[in-house]
Amino acid sequence: MSYPVLAAVALMVAVVVALPLRRLALRFGILDHPGSHKIHGQPVPYLGGVSVLAGAAAGMPLGGGPGIALVLIGLVCVLGVFDDVRFASVRAKLLIQSAVAVAAVAFGYSWQITDSPLLNGGISVLWMVGLSNAFNLLDNMDGLCAGVAATALLGMAIIDPDVAPLAVPVGAAAAGFFLVNISPRRMFLGDGGSLPLGFAVALTSITLANGARGLHSVVLLGFPVALAAFDTSLVIVARLRTGRPVQLGGQDHFSHRLKLLGWTRWHILAAALVAQAAGVLIAGLAGRYPLNEAWLAVPIAVAYLGAWLRLLSIDPYSAGVDSRPEVVSA
Repeated sequence: MSYPVLAAVALMVAVVVALPLRRLALRFGILDHPGSHKIHGQPVPYLGGVSVLAGAAAGMPLGGGPGIALVLIGLVCVLGVFDDVRFASVRAKLLIQSAVAVAAVAFGYSWQITDSPLLNGGISVLWMVGLSNAFNLLDNMDGLCAGVAATALLGMAIIDPDVAPLAVPVGAAAAGFFLVNISPRRMFLGDGGSLPLGFAVALTSITLANGARGLHSVVLLGFPVALAAFDTSLVIVARLRTGRPVQLGGQDHFSHRLKLLGWTRWHILAAALVAQAAGVLIAGLAGRYPLNEAWLAVPIAVAYLGAWLRLLSIDPYSAGVDSRPEVVSA
């Protein structure tokens, strides 16, 4: 089956099942309730992540995708849905994510960057767990996490068709949820969507990076997920500078900072998708070294750095933004 048809199947299934899942969430009270740190004023249904998983599950077998990857992504989705419904402690979530990541390494999803299989496995586990939670943090505005994940996954499939059997169905399913939910907002991805999307992006980036060696491998691993790294590093550095706990949440992500500059949601979302596409472009261009066009990656990377420094200079903590923790103890 051709990849455009595969993408269409995954996208359509995600779209078709989204609203029935919304009704299911409403019926059983699977809702994100308003809170002091949240911007929505009414309860919003979860289970958006399940629609993405359904789309990926429908498309991946048709394209000969890795079944074990689908199982692992499904396990992370189950963890996320449980957290949405009942609440799981940060420690429990990290332990389960780590266990799934170790299983992924055992099944071959290990970044081959050194001569030590143990060191490669350890780095890969950290990458999978870290990127899963980076996308979880990125899920702070409607459409942001799903749109960025879809752009990253489909972009990596363009760079290297060998990763397409995994990247295309998951990316297209995320795009389906993005389209059905973008306006008006009907439901949330929740942890049941953001965590497995981040995990899928991690698996894909590791597979992509293993197609190269040395610096090329590092570029192929990191730049396709540039926006998630941009946001996570921005928040961590800002909180360390101000003495705030890194592990706790708040309205200090890049999207919140852009709002303080007067940007609308649509402007922020468009800029985020362009920035994510630029990260994929950097990886694609850098992979063409020593051809001359590879150097076009440098000014794009410099622009990323400039934007990061500009947003770091904005202080959301003194701008009337509620920065109280999003994560609380049970």
